[in-house]
Amino acid sequence: MTQDPPLRVLRLQLTYLAIVALVVLLQTLPLQSLPYPFAPADVPLAITFAWIMRRPDVMSPILITLAFLFADAILQRPPGLWTLIVLCASIFLRMRTRGRKEMLFLYEWFIVSWVIGVSFLVHYFALMFSFLPVPDVQQYVVQVTLSILIYPICKWLFRAMLSFALTQTLHPSASRAAK
Repeated sequence: MTQDPPLRVLRLQLTYLAIVALVVLLQTLPLQSLPYPFAPADVPLAITFAWIMRRPDVMSPILITLAFLFADAILQRPPGLWTLIVLCASIFLRMRTRGRKEMLFLYEWFIVSWVIGVSFLVHYFALMFSFLPVPDVQQYVVQVTLSILIYPICKWLFRAMLSFALTQTLHPSASRAAK
């Protein structure tokens, strides 16, 4: 597997932060005057997991922590709780992808779905045990389901951006020597 230049990795990391910040800020826009009938999908979570499954080398724990602490502050969630849960889940997914070049998408979707479900369950019980207001269980189920269903869309949207850079060699014998 080829290594990307550090500048490209930095550009991907900054792009990730910009995308998550844009999605979080779009979630705060008042698009209607009535409350939503259902909880929206956690798009930053789906984006994060899609990026981790595709490029775990780009997604550092500090990057994920910064993105989700920003989301906690903007969305007025308990600071650090959802960030810690997502960070633990992302480290678990990173360990699952280590050493594997490609995995069957249905298997990957199953693993990510399971991790999303467990993450929301841990968050629900953490809110309940800390005596913070807990959303309705039906809203949580809808949010988990929508987050699971949006994962393939995120995976598809970022597939070209997250591909490895092709190494360009000037001389054909250099490419044979590299192999």
